[in-house]
Amino acid sequence: MAGPLARLMARGLVGASLAASLAVAMPAWAEQPDPPVAVPVTSNAGMGTGDAPLTTPLPPVTAPAPRAAAATPAPVSAPTSSAPVRGGVDSAGDTPQIHPSHPSAPAQPAHAETAPAPAQPAAVQPAATIAAPAPAVTPAPATPPVTVAVEDPLAPVAEAIAALLATPESVTASKKEQEALVAFYGARQNMPVFVGLKGIDARGKAVIARFEAAGEDGLEPSDYAVPAPKPGATAADLARTELKLAVAVLTYARHAQAGRFDPGRISALVTPVRDIPDPTAVLAKVAYAPDANAALAAFNPTHAGYRALKAQLARVTGQTPGVVAVPPGAQIRPGASDPRIPTLRTRLGITGAAADDHAYDPALVDAVKAFQEAAKIKPTGIVGPSTIAALNAGATPGGGSLKSDVIANMERWRWLPRDLGESYVMVNIPEFLVRIYQSGHEIHETRVVVGKPETPTPLLTREMQYIVVNPAWNIPPSIARNEMMPLLRSDPSALARRGIEVVRNGSGGYSFRQVPSERNALGRIKFMFPNDHSVYLHDTPSKALFQNDRRAYSHGCVRVYEPLKFGEVIFNLGLPNDNWTQSRIGKMFGSSERYVNLKQRFPVHIVYFNVVVDDAGRLAVREDLYGINAETKTLLGLTSKQRIADGTSTRSTAPKTR
Repeated sequence: MAGPLARLMARGLVGASLAASLAVAMPAWAEQPDPPVAVPVTSNAGMGTGDAPLTTPLPPVTAPAPRAAAATPAPVSAPTSSAPVRGGVDSAGDTPQIHPSHPSAPAQPAHAETAPAPAQPAAVQPAATIAAPAPAVTPAPATPPVTVAVEDPLAPVAEAIAALLATPESVTASKKEQEALVAFYGARQNMPVFVGLKGIDARGKAVIARFEAAGEDGLEPSDYAVPAPKPGATAADLARTELKLAVAVLTYARHAQAGRFDPGRISALVTPVRDIPDPTAVLAKVAYAPDANAALAAFNPTHAGYRALKAQLARVTGQTPGVVAVPPGAQIRPGASDPRIPTLRTRLGITGAAADDHAYDPALVDAVKAFQEAAKIKPTGIVGPSTIAALNAGATPGGGSLKSDVIANMERWRWLPRDLGESYVMVNIPEFLVRIYQSGHEIHETRVVVGKPETPTPLLTREMQYIVVNPAWNIPPSIARNEMMPLLRSDPSALARRGIEVVRNGSGGYSFRQVPSERNALGRIKFMFPNDHSVYLHDTPSKALFQNDRRAYSHGCVRVYEPLKFGEVIFNLGLPNDNWTQSRIGKMFGSSERYVNLKQRFPVHIVYFNVVVDDAGRLAVREDLYGINAETKTLLGLTSKQRIADGTSTRSTAPKTR
């Protein structure tokens, strides 16, 4: 069925049976798209396709007069009506209409009556003019009710967020964060995450709770403070609070996971590999996590050493004194009396004795023995030069608090990769120790010699790739210039006696190379993890140095005690199932270099922790050998010096070059 009846059916305004009967009575010209014959109908929007009475009167339509076959249809004017009808636009493209229940619709009378239909003409066409009954028409499905869209109450806030992000540099100074904010909020049609119409919402309060607890992880809560919007805040105020919270979330995540400043500001030799979180991933994680507080807290390190320091941080305060130096002097033997005893008690945390008690009693002797054992000193209980040096290792001029030392060391844990490796090697410079870990467990530990303060060992993370047995030593230019040339001038045969060859190079200078031998400065084996500083782990002919407590003698490389034992572990990690032993490695010793590539590589982390928690759960403080801890505290604002903001340059007292 074509024309007006089809439209009426499509709109659900005419039932199927009524339409079929009307179609039979319609003349052939009614198939043209002209206005229909007037039909008494009423509107009942939302009902089905049946012939139930309609409650809203439609405008009357006028049937045109019969016309000749060749006549041109007269133009039709659109009908007008003041009756309220459904919201939206109907299927024939009529003017938008308002549903009677809409607030803007005119009020309906209590008992609306259906307008009477106009009189039907006695005969529109003689029966003879109807050639055949109109074919049966399948009724069109009813048009579903049109739902009037209601604007989201937070839409004005979203518009204000979009306006602020039109110039993201006014929100954050970081270009990467700018791009992340624009992308993240753009994907959400700029709808807020942390605020609602009444101010900061539940998710926003959860992240604020994490900010306020930042001190638990050695962070500064004031770095993430965001003022709450005042009552009656405008959409623009809420948008500003939203973006400030988003930036604070990004700042916290970056500080927690990667630290609060670039470690390279301390020294060119401080080059760890940090995992700086991706800003877009941070926003997504915190926005959609079931617990936003926990999601944000998870950016802090998960390493066991960090967790141990965090537990200690909860026990110390800013008033807890730092390392108290024990004055030097003669040995203190058990049972003796010495004026340094009260200081020794304070240093070891022994309480209960009178301030003027100078007796070296059994309780203090036991504490000294425990300290000596932790410091790898023979536990005799005798307080001699080595023990005093170890006791004073962490002492700093002007005092300071133990809390600041703990926080500074927690900060340096953030400089390490999130994943240390299934297997890895870790050299801790202030402890003069190297440890090997597998599956989270320590499987080997031994002593090392590290760089002198004037030629410090760098901080880094690199992969162990290969091992050189019987290495030759290509002497670095700085060592050749400062040590070899003066020695050559004073004694022309001195270098030859050490197996050092002098070769004139193409530029007119000299290079020095020590051939493989027992006298070689690298010993019989070196462990290679290529890096920009040209340092590595290696053997040494100077075995006696490992007996000293303070082992800082090298030019920057790390010398390993008992390298065959160490090598056996390294070989078996890097070449699994090959059954390497010390004896097998020793059989490779000779006069020519031999390279062994590792099938399985693993990281080497050279770190700097001068405050650690020992096996007994006590804080052990070591010497700040290179001044890195003091510089860390300065940059974090943990000393009397003014705090230096993230990204600000500073003049470092730590060594800059090797």
